Amino acid sequence: MNSVSTVMFTGNVTHKLDPKSRLAIPAGWRDAQGATLWMIDAQNEGYPTLKCYTKESFEEMVNGIRSHAEARGFDPAAVNRYLGTIIGLSFEAEVSSQGKLLIPKAQRERLKLADTATIVGRGTYFEIWAPADFEATKAPDALAKLELDKVFGILT
Repeated sequence: MNSVSTVMFTGNVTHKLDPKSRLAIPAGWRDAQGATLWMIDAQNEGYPTLKCYTKESFEEMVNGIRSHAEARGFDPAAVNRYLGTIIGLSFEAEVSSQGKLLIPKAQRERLKLADTATIVGRGTYFEIWAPADFEATKAPDALAKLELDKVFGILT
């Protein structure tokens, strides 16, 4: 994967999982050679997702949480526990030289992936979703619940 400073994960695409449960990563999001991602089981709007970070963006996220929490006066032990939980729940995954990412069985089952998955860019990372779950977040009533859109009015 490119470094966090040169890649912006944008857009979304739904791809079929191949027979080995591998998912093709968009070409603009990967190098020609294999790369390592750090993945975390997460949720977004109540739906299960899999967050995927490059090494650089994962380190940036961890360091950003630490510096923000310390600036706000959080107990250092609590910050360490929180970051330890995030790091402990993360795992490494290789992107093959063909640009495919293996979705482990546990994560496939948690996301309820059948034969397709939706990849959603989130700027410095991307998420993997069950297609129906992602579509539900784009429904007009779901978009209307976004507080910031009430101010900026870009989505509704």
